[in-house]
Amino acid sequence: MYFRTLDNFKNYIDGSDFKSSEQLMIMAGDRSAGQIPEMIKLLKKRNISFFGAIFPEIIIGSKTIREGFVVEKLRPVYSSLVLPHMMKFSQDIEKLRGATAIVFVDGLSGMMKDLTDTIYEKLGKAVTYVGGGAGFKDLKHRPCIFNSTGIHKDALYICIVKNKTSLAVEHGWKIMRGPFYVNRAYDNVLSGLDNCSAFDVYRHVIEEEENLTLFKEDFFIYAKDHPFGILDDDGTVIVRDPVAVNDDDEIVCVAGIPEGSDLYILKGDVDTLLKSSMQITRAQGSMGTRPKRYLPLLFDCISRAMFLGKYINEELDSIQANLSYGVEGALSIGEIACRKNGTLVIHNKSTVLALMEL
Repeated sequence: MYFRTLDNFKNYIDGSDFKSSEQLMIMAGDRSAGQIPEMIKLLKKRNISFFGAIFPEIIIGSKTIREGFVVEKLRPVYSSLVLPHMMKFSQDIEKLRGATAIVFVDGLSGMMKDLTDTIYEKLGKAVTYVGGGAGFKDLKHRPCIFNSTGIHKDALYICIVKNKTSLAVEHGWKIMRGPFYVNRAYDNVLSGLDNCSAFDVYRHVIEEEENLTLFKEDFFIYAKDHPFGILDDDGTVIVRDPVAVNDDDEIVCVAGIPEGSDLYILKGDVDTLLKSSMQITRAQGSMGTRPKRYLPLLFDCISRAMFLGKYINEELDSIQANLSYGVEGALSIGEIACRKNGTLVIHNKSTVLALMEL
């Protein structure tokens, strides 16, 4: 469900009944962030359980918008705000096997991996992970995860539901240069490549490939076209999104890059990225093999959308056209999914499509 204004949302609340076993999942566009405190106050007054996150844009069908709220009513078997290395969980994991864990995480937190590691250490491969990194379109780090206790920074919210979910992940980026050895990295910061400054190495490659001079002030303009790639054990490339250069000439990324890993610089174009989004619904099987009723949840990277420009609408059109139900989701700062073997992965500049059985 989509509500353009808080008044529309209030009308929905006033006209609905809520059970104690139910919880509202809320995805808010960043231009509606100022209304979240009033929303929290309203829901607490009505004694309605809820959680949510502020995203750069939200997705409704084949459209993106920065205003309003996407809302779904869920029946969680476990639900909690999580801080780094702090998660209360005492349930029998075997009883959760095959369930879906919806994850909203602060996408610009330097502790993003600590947060996802915290839930994975508790739940392991028992659940299917799907979700996205929250935050604002200007990429300035501020509180973006909310529940009844307020709006939080450097936090994660997890909601586990019994529904089964099938996942597909695509990105369309190709290796341009590398590998480079990561000899210095911490949190979500890349410091050294091949015993040189990471920014110097990256700048040299981009200047050669693009025939330009790259300045720190213009970094994101060109970095959105050339993300990093980590080669996974199964041969697939996991993308990392460089978003800024700090005062120490280190590259700040969305999520961390493991120290000691081999890193590639990637390239892509509109055609390869659109082709990947066409593949994502095929990866979910034919319409005849899907559940009779399902909720399509889509998390598509905000900087991928910036790269595609007007063609992001074409990407979303091609995804929606191959689904029987309306897509709901967000343009995110990092995408949460799991590998085929069940391990949790943070993706960047990627598209994650989940079909959650209803």
